Amino acid sequence: MYLKRLKKAVVFTAFFLFGCISDQLRINKAFDLATQNNYQPAVINSSQFPIQIFYQEHNSKHAVIYLEGDGLVINKYGNVALNSTPTDPMAIRLASVDKRPLTKIVINRPYQYVKGVNPNSKYWTTARYAPEIIQSILEVIKICQQQYHFETIELIAYSGGATVALLIAPHLKNLEKIISFAGNLDHKSWTNYHHTEPLFESLDIMQGKATIRKIRQIHFLGTSDANTTIDLGMTYKQQINSDNISIIPIDGFDHDSNWPSVWQEQLVKLK
Repeated sequence: MYLKRLKKAVVFTAFFLFGCISDQLRINKAFDLATQNNYQPAVINSSQFPIQIFYQEHNSKHAVIYLEGDGLVINKYGNVALNSTPTDPMAIRLASVDKRPLTKIVINRPYQYVKGVNPNSKYWTTARYAPEIIQSILEVIKICQQQYHFETIELIAYSGGATVALLIAPHLKNLEKIISFAGNLDHKSWTNYHHTEPLFESLDIMQGKATIRKIRQIHFLGTSDANTTIDLGMTYKQQINSDNISIIPIDGFDHDSNWPSVWQEQLVKLK
């Protein structure tokens, strides 16, 4: 019964639609894209997990950190995936259109794009936003900051990466803004909306509400997205109750649409 509920809970994950692609093909897809866009790969071993990053160093005082989504949660057979490496590497795709001369770091979730380890699938199901996940990503950011000497940060997130961004935000004193695409902004509201099993081993973003409401945020959501809907975005804004939050609808976009094209348009406006 629990597995049945769990399948229902994660069936809305974007990557379910792509079916099951072998681990190595999924890994190669991201590494090839990184190479084509001059991003260097590295694995950082946090205190808990190995985390794959891709980076461009530009010796800048400001860094742009891209956060990947939850990855492949359910395979094409309807079972919990054995490896959460995304079928579509959206974070590196978003980073690839960012041509600003700033240090840029793509931080993937633990176990994504990493082979030769024995992962626990709870870390891309009920515990996908567990304390140890969030702590590990914070450790990676700290290590990168020590190595690349940046002082301020902006977070760019896709899908469940938005929840990660909101959970690490209260711990980043130098965070300037958060931008998300098709973001899951509050997993409790998300599971309630879809009438699915709560992510009971995950942290609650509302615990950091007092800090989150002070951070400038822009969240792009597709009008055709049945996963992370406009209504969920508006609910999040009402709960946080802050004028710093903008919910921007993108007409005709769904969860898996070409979000890098939207980011590219926004980057042109920033010039």
